[in-house]
Amino acid sequence: GSIQIEIEQLTDEINRIADQAQYNQMHMLSNKSASQNVKTAEELGMQPAKINTPASLSGSQASWTLRVHVGANQDEAIAVNIYSANVANLFAGEGAQAAQAAPVQEG
Repeated sequence: GSIQIEIEQLTDEINRIADQAQYNQMHMLSNKSASQNVKTAEELGMQPAKINTPASLSGSQASWTLRVHVGANQDEAIAVNIYSANVANLFAGEGAQAAQAAPVQEG
């Protein structure tokens, strides 16, 4: 009856929104997996960065702060302090000791 009609209209509207909702020309509510939308650095024509650490700095300890804008407003960002940035730590597999990072939310 009338409840079934309402349910069908609601379902149609949800599907319409899912099909049309976009952010930066990307369909936000589609059922496509992220792997279909991800391109490798080679596919994008990017060359990997090479950072050489001088021997004089090999035993030193440094830290960096990575600040990532995460929202639509001006001060919506996450700051991540990175205390160890070498290949062994940055690309460690699951279960291995990963880079020490302490996320701090700002804004």
